[in-house]
Amino acid sequence: MRRLLIPFFLIACGLNAHAVEPATNHSPIPLTAQQASALGVGTQALIAAGAGLDDGRPALVQVPNEQLRVIAAPLAGLIVQLNVAPGENVKKGQPLARLTSPSLLAAERDYIQAGQQAQLAAQAAKRDEQLFNEGIIAEARHQASRSNHQQAAVVLAARRQELRLAGVSDSGLANLQKNQSLPGELTILAPIDGVVLEQSAQIGQRIEAASALFKIGKLSPLWLDIQVPATLAAQLHEGLIVLVPSVGGSGKVINIGHQISTASQTINVRARLDTGTRKLVPGQMVEAILSVPSNSMAFRVALTSVVYVDGKAFVFIAERDGFRPLAVKATPQADQRVLLESPALTPTTSIAVKGLASLKSIWLAEKDKKAP
Repeated sequence: MRRLLIPFFLIACGLNAHAVEPATNHSPIPLTAQQASALGVGTQALIAAGAGLDDGRPALVQVPNEQLRVIAAPLAGLIVQLNVAPGENVKKGQPLARLTSPSLLAAERDYIQAGQQAQLAAQAAKRDEQLFNEGIIAEARHQASRSNHQQAAVVLAARRQELRLAGVSDSGLANLQKNQSLPGELTILAPIDGVVLEQSAQIGQRIEAASALFKIGKLSPLWLDIQVPATLAAQLHEGLIVLVPSVGGSGKVINIGHQISTASQTINVRARLDTGTRKLVPGQMVEAILSVPSNSMAFRVALTSVVYVDGKAFVFIAERDGFRPLAVKATPQADQRVLLESPALTPTTSIAVKGLASLKSIWLAEKDKKAP
């Protein structure tokens, strides 16, 4: 009990700042588990710095540009049906919407007329070729009819391509040419497999050509845009492993930005996530860990886990019967963290992370008692 009363007396008197000459090997501070708990001492196992750089960095989930498609109305018209909604999975070729369009009727009419003109031009060119071979007509007339045939074929190809761009299939074109019917409705199909991310139109809405209807994205793999302090940029390179522990996601850095944000003094690091993407959605904010190999056994801890005596850094190693002060090399890092280095530290070492003021007071008091 007398030993337990010592730290409280010292703290109250402000003697915890008393300095001693640190040594590399210090006697342990004897404390039972109950005594440590009463003093508010808490411990934590060390994590190698090579397992993560600035772990807990904010990161924004995004869909890679090449996996996004905006589905627009090919022609002006009226939306009469929507087959999907945001959040639904779609397959390539699946109907997304139907619209009626006067412009479609006009394009179909022009296509039928162009087909008829091309057919007549082909017949005329064939007849004139036969007459020319028989010496009945002049070569100039033969060349003119052949030129008319070529021009009519070009016009027909252009009209066909217009309808294809509007979403009419080859079977629809063949049926249109065969039956001479003019359907005024157009079905818009999904261009890729993916998920509907946005819907920009409603049933009954009149829209102009090129108006956006849906945005579809393929959600695997995904991008992570990670904000990293500019002071750490020199430690980064493409290919670094990136982890998202909350969803078990992993991937690699694919790009390191060259623009520093004036407000936050950070750079954007982009990673490609190949696993764990099913639990992520575009626009979500997550915490990411950048894994950077370390040439030495170093550990990143909170700044409050270190005490300083005579300008030297110490941590308190948890042992069976108490805590042992250990002199370490402590290098300041970002976000109120320090990098610890010492041959005595291992990944199995636990250090005190709470109640350090009490431990320091006991340690200094014991050293003061032993001083001559």
